[in-house]
Amino acid sequence: MEKLAYSVPEMATALGIGKNTAYELVNSKGFPALKVGERRIIVPLAGLERWLMEQERIRGEQDG
Repeated sequence: MEKLAYSVPEMATALGIGKNTAYELVNSKGFPALKVGERRIIVPLAGLERWLMEQERIRGEQDG
C-alpha cells in the first residue's frame, strides 16, 4: 500500500532538503502539515503536491 502521508524527515528526504528546513516549512503558515497527538507531524502527499504546484505558480508569476 502506498503511503498517504510523510513524516517530516521522510518529506525532507523526498524533497532533497535538510530536516531543519523541513521543520521550518511545516511550521510556516499555509503549509499542509497536520499535528497528530502531542508531537507527531505528518504531511499528506496530496497536500504537499498541491502546495508545490502553488509555489511553482507563484514563482512563475514573480519571474514573468
